[in-house]
Amino acid sequence: MRMLRRMVLTEGSGCGAVRTRAMLAAALVAALVVAGGLLPAAAQKPVTIGAPLALSGNLADSAAHIKRGYDLWLEEVSARGGLLGRPVQFQIYDDRSDAATAARLTERLITSDKVDLLLAPFGSAGTSTASAVSEKHRMVMVNIAGASESIHQRGFKYIFQVVTPVAYYVEGSFPLAAKAGYKSLVFVARDYAAARDMEKAIKIWAPQNGIEIKMLEYFPAATTDFSSYIARARDFQPDIWVSVGYPPEAIEMIRQMQATNYLPKMFVHNGVSQEDFLKATGNDAEYAFGMSLYEPSLPTKGNADFVKRFKAKYDYEPGYYAALGYAGCLVLEEAVKKTGSLDQDKLAATLRSLQTETAFGPYAVSETGAQTAKKGLIVQVLKGHREIVWPFAQKTADAVLPMPAWNKRQ
Repeated sequence: MRMLRRMVLTEGSGCGAVRTRAMLAAALVAALVVAGGLLPAAAQKPVTIGAPLALSGNLADSAAHIKRGYDLWLEEVSARGGLLGRPVQFQIYDDRSDAATAARLTERLITSDKVDLLLAPFGSAGTSTASAVSEKHRMVMVNIAGASESIHQRGFKYIFQVVTPVAYYVEGSFPLAAKAGYKSLVFVARDYAAARDMEKAIKIWAPQNGIEIKMLEYFPAATTDFSSYIARARDFQPDIWVSVGYPPEAIEMIRQMQATNYLPKMFVHNGVSQEDFLKATGNDAEYAFGMSLYEPSLPTKGNADFVKRFKAKYDYEPGYYAALGYAGCLVLEEAVKKTGSLDQDKLAATLRSLQTETAFGPYAVSETGAQTAKKGLIVQVLKGHREIVWPFAQKTADAVLPMPAWNKRQ
């Protein structure tokens, strides 16, 4: 406006006046175009979404699916005209699967890169440290895959969870086990916050279903040798083996169980629900149970279209990591659209009250930002595909129990 005012004040007569009036008219048109939102998205400053992500390290294989979900959404939101009429871009840094690095990178994204929006790192440990940084700066962070309940028990106001809390991952194992008459369980888990939350849930649901917990064991991150845990479980002869962690651990457990001719009646691991597990274990994956949050067959809003586009782009059907990456971006997009700005306090208020559905499933949160609307699924690998076996109302197949012994499989 100062420039326009100076133009008006210097306006004279004759040829100079004509030129000045032409310049003034052009400036006024430009100002009206920008103010009216008529400038093409590509010509405006991009909305930048920052995210630390495990591009290397022991979580990289799993986090790669999250990023593919991000990339597919980016193509779609760009085709829709971006956010607030502006183009969208990601600023992603490799946190090397390390929680402390994720926190430092979050600080960099906020203070140096000055990103407009934030997505949390992959996993509970990184989300916990990174969200403490975003909270300090009063900046919204969408929690894509931090399932630990402790993340949302610190009184934070700017962290909002899309993923299902981890306690609900294992819930469906118990009605299946009870129906089969199983009475004992071992829990062997990666040593991280999400597993401690799951332990609390197991200690509630197991007694309610008449199941005795025979063993609780935690292994360090990056463990690849599970022979000692398998040997101890063999001594207890449990009906059920429950684990939580990441697909590489599930892969090694099944391989080492097969190599030592050991198999419980029911093997349950969240890693079974990922395509990586099926590809790596082949026929040995048969009959394993997975704690899942999403399956391509779910009749959720937009899921059939999401699966079609994802498979066309990446040549495999998405698992719940990919669906989480995609859904987290959709939730963020809807919040920005409803808010009409990038004001962080207004965005936080919108995300706290927002109720919506994505291909992943419903989104709604408590006052602490914890997901309340999305529950878990139990799947079983049957004939090379994951079939939903719980909830019973959503099942695509009946569970096969007990799992056939290794030497009795075709």
